[in-house]
Amino acid sequence: MYYSNSRGGAFNATINGMKAFSSFFRPVLPAWVAPLCGVTGAALFLAGVVCLVAYNWAALGTWLKFAFPLLGLVLCAAGAYYKGLQTGAGKVCSFACGLFAGLFFAVYGQVYQTGAFAYEFCFAWALCLLPLAVLAGNRWLWLLWAAVANGYLLSYYGPFLYRAGTGTVLFLWVFALNAVCFAFAERAWFKTRRGGWFSLFFLAALLAACFVRGLNNWGPWFWACLCLILLFAVYAYAFRRGAAQLGFCALAADCLLAERIGSELRVGGFLVTVVALLLLFVASAWGVYMVSRGEEKHA
Repeated sequence: MYYSNSRGGAFNATINGMKAFSSFFRPVLPAWVAPLCGVTGAALFLAGVVCLVAYNWAALGTWLKFAFPLLGLVLCAAGAYYKGLQTGAGKVCSFACGLFAGLFFAVYGQVYQTGAFAYEFCFAWALCLLPLAVLAGNRWLWLLWAAVANGYLLSYYGPFLYRAGTGTVLFLWVFALNAVCFAFAERAWFKTRRGGWFSLFFLAALLAACFVRGLNNWGPWFWACLCLILLFAVYAYAFRRGAAQLGFCALAADCLLAERIGSELRVGGFLVTVVALLLLFVASAWGVYMVSRGEEKHA
């Protein structure tokens, strides 16, 4: 009896030690991981349904082609109303409504061969998404609307980039659109202190626009784009917006400077250029790390 009790105690102690040892290495997941995984799973499911229908598209009749997106739109709208727009299921259903609305426009253009341009499709979809996003109050619908609006600008001005001044107009429109979205996302974070990562989508679009515009422009546009990137970095540092925003800004500035060093400055031979680029990236990464550590200590 003593032997069995001692053996059971040793076994329990071993199990507890293993649990404590495993919990030491268990990563602490941020609060946004769970909802992001849910939204990602729902998006993958919807994408799978769309791909299944697209694979069997030739076998479907005209009425079935129109019935699929409309039926999905009605069912998702009913699900969002039944579950509530502020619940997780309601947000997924309202986001699916936006996807099915775009699918309906795509089906209409494919069946009747309207000859519409891509920017007309994006314009109609964005126009349909806007009241839906306002009524639902779903940030993912706003993100979808911003993506479609950016697609409209790119598809409208893209074919005419060879004309003088078109690139500037496109950059200004894209920058203004994403700057407004970034400002509203930051304002929502300052009011609720929730979802601070959401503005990273718009910041990435802003930095990408500055990077593309600054390429091959050794002159005022290069310095203007570099200053805009540094301005976003100063904002992230001043308002303690975390390492993510600072890292995005540092990466955009490093890539822009690296392209200039490699193509224009010609600081020396190949080895010297590589060393200069490595020092640039390492220095910026170390700076972001030190700033982030300082923010954590003062938090």
